[in-house]
Amino acid sequence: MCSGSKREVSPSEVIMEREVHEKGSVGVDHCSLLLLEFSATNDLEGFKHLVEEEGHDVDEVGIWYGRKVGSKKMGFVERTPLMIASMFGSKDVLSFILQKGSVDVNQACGSDGATALHCAAAGGSPYAHEVIKLLIDSSADVNLVDANGNQPADVIAPWFNSSSKSKRKALETLLKKGTVDEEACLASDQVEQVEEKQQQQEASSPRSFNDG
Repeated sequence: MCSGSKREVSPSEVIMEREVHEKGSVGVDHCSLLLLEFSATNDLEGFKHLVEEEGHDVDEVGIWYGRKVGSKKMGFVERTPLMIASMFGSKDVLSFILQKGSVDVNQACGSDGATALHCAAAGGSPYAHEVIKLLIDSSADVNLVDANGNQPADVIAPWFNSSSKSKRKALETLLKKGTVDEEACLASDQVEQVEEKQQQQEASSPRSFNDG
């Protein structure tokens, strides 16, 4: 029996499973959906229960409803727990998967041919930098291309353009060099802290209005 952690099934999960069946997909495993959901929400307890107590494959491919890498359109796409954890910045689940040592970090999956690095870059998670470092430390290849010929550095989420230019630059450097530059990481973190402090000060500062 596939029970996962002791919690109620979320509405999104029910909707996703129903839509998969309505689309005509055959053999959809409810547990594979749970594995992906736990990967997205960083539910380590639920994920470990499925893998260690119920014997599910830590690298089991499931059907996920979301955007393909490099596309704004929503749809169903094949994804592994590693890819979903990378996309959502779920560091606890990601570390657990990598520690298992039985996954191919360079596996391409889905019609978009994305790897975990592509998902991490395109996901826009606040923890993208840490996730990418973990993947590279586990021998992820930054030079692999997806079905559209894009490397991970080519699909960095547009969100980083407006939120933090320094963070985007750090991601680009990390994904192009393929090595972790600790000095660059530290500099990026320091710049980000300054930017956050400035934003907080601007938000708390009283605004003056001219009566004309």
